[in-house]
Amino acid sequence: MQAREVPRTSVLLVDDQPADLVALERYLAPFSLHLVKVSSGEEALDQVRDEEFALVLMDVRLPGLNGVETARRMRQLLALRPLPLIFLTGANTEEDIIATGYATGGVDWLNKPVDPERLRAKVRVFVELYREREALRRREAALREREREVLEDQRRSAELERERLVVELREAVRLRDEFLSVASHELKTPLTPLALRLQLMRQELGKPEVDVQRLRGHVEAAGAQVRRVTALMDSLLDATRITSGRLTLRREQDVNLAAIVRDVVSSFEHQAARANCPLELEAPARVLGQWDVLRLEQIVTNLLSNALKFGAGGTVRVRVEESEGWARLTVRDEGIGMDESVRTRLFGRFERGVSERHYGGLGLGLFITQQVTEALGGHIHVESTPGSGSSFTVELPCSTGGEDSGGVAHGA
Repeated sequence: MQAREVPRTSVLLVDDQPADLVALERYLAPFSLHLVKVSSGEEALDQVRDEEFALVLMDVRLPGLNGVETARRMRQLLALRPLPLIFLTGANTEEDIIATGYATGGVDWLNKPVDPERLRAKVRVFVELYREREALRRREAALREREREVLEDQRRSAELERERLVVELREAVRLRDEFLSVASHELKTPLTPLALRLQLMRQELGKPEVDVQRLRGHVEAAGAQVRRVTALMDSLLDATRITSGRLTLRREQDVNLAAIVRDVVSSFEHQAARANCPLELEAPARVLGQWDVLRLEQIVTNLLSNALKFGAGGTVRVRVEESEGWARLTVRDEGIGMDESVRTRLFGRFERGVSERHYGGLGLGLFITQQVTEALGGHIHVESTPGSGSSFTVELPCSTGGEDSGGVAHGA
């Protein structure tokens, strides 16, 4: 398969320490980015006037204009083109300054010396979002060019085609804007409680006698927020891989679906208890097949997470069975349910059955679940009635029939 053309992606690095700029450049090398390095706020403002950037990484302490003031001026310059910015700080005392920086367009901050893995994890999200946006922009431009060519050939036919393309274009723009808004909100949401937990841990560590139990609770809560951000980034990356045909399956022999489901259900016990949702599992000891273990866990996790989210207060029933060479997983809740209009679009990318304001989420879980299920040679369907809950059923062939095919892509 021919590799998809990746548009040039520029990232602006602002730091008055040459060694730090070199380190950032080395850490970001795997992304094939166009890195622009400057050492002052004034130089940074000149760059953003002349070039479009996917992200800015900027030190708080700069000669002349400091990082926060530079960010404020950037926001004034780019009022119609928001530019995400991650602050770099070498001192804990600067965190109050950084907190004010969020109002100037800052989306996150990193301590110096920068941890390469944390840096790459944060940058990866914004680079993928930027490239997705640029791909949409290019498709829009291609549609407009097609429109002009048709108008030149045959005005009447071109007019009908134009109306169709405009509707599609408006829908694409609407979906893009809605997704970017939701993604930005969902990615920022865990950062506030994470910052609060870090502040509480610092306060606890400053006491003469440290309450280990309380500190452990703060660490666990902070870890949960980090896992939430990681899950969101994984969903974004999976959606990108699926749409570009690069989702990889790693099939193994004698994978036990029943054991995987038991493990996932067990990991959700605390969440189910908080949601007041009794969990009931019916599964034999073994249901074996040639599947990808991690992708099976992803399917079960997405379905169970949805059931707990929309079925709070009711029993969630999970059933695993095998019949005539096919494995069947059913997850049933007693939640809000849905009507036919919702069911028909439920597995679309960025689609949500209800408003994200009430339930949150990127609208990618069921889209990824369906794509992975079909890549494994199976199918998924839903039965639901408003007010009576929903039942999702995934059916998978236990054998590939001697061929490792039927899906998005496969690899080692």
